[in-house]
Amino acid sequence: MGGSSPNERKYKQINRYIELISPEIKELGNLDELQIVDMGSGKGYLTFALYDYLHNNLKKKIELTGVEFREDLVTLCNAIAQKAEFEDLNFITGTIEKAEINKMDILIALHACDTATDEAIFRGISSDASLIVCAPCCHKQIRKEFNVTNELSYVVKYGILKERQAEIITDSLRALILEAYGYKTKVFEFISTEHTPKNVMIVGRKVSSNTADKEKIMETVQAIKKIYGIEKHYLEKLLNI
Repeated sequence: MGGSSPNERKYKQINRYIELISPEIKELGNLDELQIVDMGSGKGYLTFALYDYLHNNLKKKIELTGVEFREDLVTLCNAIAQKAEFEDLNFITGTIEKAEINKMDILIALHACDTATDEAIFRGISSDASLIVCAPCCHKQIRKEFNVTNELSYVVKYGILKERQAEIITDSLRALILEAYGYKTKVFEFISTEHTPKNVMIVGRKVSSNTADKEKIMETVQAIKKIYGIEKHYLEKLLNI
């Protein structure tokens, strides 16, 4: 990954995340207070940076919660937040699927592995979050589901090409399902592969509660699945659709 150190790469990723998330948050309008949840917050690099930016730079009233299943990291991050006097930032022990969160306007899940990204999107949709930001990592579920019997069998014949197809199809279906639930969705490369090979970001901003197009979009989802012999996308299972 070039000559930069791991810390430099992490710093560049965090700066890029903030740069991309900032205009999306501004698009939400003047909500009195933003309830933000960072699912799988880890050591809290992004969580602290986002809190500092929104609270101190944009002067927004926010409550930011980091969710992490490793208790030692939760304890460490809460100690740092207290020392930094970040009063409206706290970390709790939990998983993406089961963390007890009452309300969320913004859900962030960066590098949630495989179906953990689907769990994050599900939590965002079911909480009617105004903004869902995910950077997926690993796409094992759909890769295992492939059962291609048409001409595309030659495309997924080779390991690396099958892996890339799985990434494309998984994230395409996620984006379509978000749109079916009223989210204006973008999928893009957020940073060079020089800094991380997991460089796709999915951003869904709630624009409508009208589900008039839901049936049409889900027909497209089913057609794509049929081409690749996919029985079920995990996000469909979570949403019971």
